[in-house]
Amino acid sequence: MIHLFFIFSGFLLSQSSILSINGFGETNNYQNLASCGAGDIELLSTSIGVGNPSGIATIWQNRNTSLRISNQLQRLSISSLNTIRNNIDLLSVSFPISNYKVFQIAINPEQWSQYSIHEILSSEVIEFDNNNHLYETRYYGRGGYSNFSTTFSQKINEKFSFGISLKNYFGNKFQSDSTYIYDVSMDYNGEQLVNLNSLIVTNTTFNYHGYGLRFDGIYYKDKIDIGISYSYSGPFNIKQKKYFTNNLIQSDELKHTISNLNSQFIIGFKNKINKKFGILAEFKLKKWENVDNEFLTLKSQNYDQKKISIGSYYHFLNIDNKFFDSVTIRFGSYYKTYELISTTHVKDFAITFGSGFRYNNRLNSIDLNLIYGHRSFDLYDVQGEKYIDLIIGIEVGEKWFKRKTVKELK
Repeated sequence: MIHLFFIFSGFLLSQSSILSINGFGETNNYQNLASCGAGDIELLSTSIGVGNPSGIATIWQNRNTSLRISNQLQRLSISSLNTIRNNIDLLSVSFPISNYKVFQIAINPEQWSQYSIHEILSSEVIEFDNNNHLYETRYYGRGGYSNFSTTFSQKINEKFSFGISLKNYFGNKFQSDSTYIYDVSMDYNGEQLVNLNSLIVTNTTFNYHGYGLRFDGIYYKDKIDIGISYSYSGPFNIKQKKYFTNNLIQSDELKHTISNLNSQFIIGFKNKINKKFGILAEFKLKKWENVDNEFLTLKSQNYDQKKISIGSYYHFLNIDNKFFDSVTIRFGSYYKTYELISTTHVKDFAITFGSGFRYNNRLNSIDLNLIYGHRSFDLYDVQGEKYIDLIIGIEVGEKWFKRKTVKELK
């Protein structure tokens, strides 16, 4: 029952930040359940004997069938405005094929856009056909696309493991642009009168469909893990249709194919100081292709992203309560920049903290993570955002596909 609660509550009360009015919306983060408390590390694992679902070269460690759910609650402050965002970031199931080989299927929202902008009445009077007019505009949009992925992960030997993931993108977006036109006149006392003359509405629907590929590899040497990841999204197809003046007129359907929507590169480092304690560092670079403005949110391109993460973890093993196998404390931070060409538009810094509880012979776990961050920018007459994210991750494990060893059979 608790899992159904997280699934259905994830579609309620969704709100988005300034990044959601980028071309394809805001990237949904925190797909890694546990490691987001350690600086939002994406490539390597901070758990005992269990992989990171977003680090596909680590999930070979999952020796049992595992169902994972990650849910995010965000409080976002923009000037005096406070909003709440609540959504699911990841739903995945992994199956062990044999020793050191795991197959995983997962679904997660990839990009999401939600905005409602009401521009104030213009102060400039426009003369047309011997009449004076004022106008105001309103913009509304909601939607995005998700990612359904199938992943294979394997440990080759004591030195190397890899993961390969095939992605299928799908989704829809609705956008409505409204222009209110008012007649301006004077009464007998010389006071200005403003009356609504007409309303022009353009509703636009978008349908998204595309593919992607990701490859991860990790090299193990003594207490050092070095990981590298490359992913590519494309081809990516967009279908657009417009409905004018309250749906009385509709346009022909436009189709647009983007061969390379974006590409992403990650390199990570993990130093296992001892059995209980370790530190991690990671660098991420994501590049977006320029797209025809007509197919973007508010005709704005997505920003290229650079991200530096550092994190640490500490495992408390074999504690007195036998129900728990381990308790893990995680701490870290990250710094992101979002850029167009060479000009930095958004800077994002956050401190992260997390705690994980693994129990029932390591089959189940609950992870709680808290992220406090601040984005600094000057866009659309808005300066800065503060956000607090609470990420709840649940893992349920079973032994449906666990292969018994020769020793266990005897």
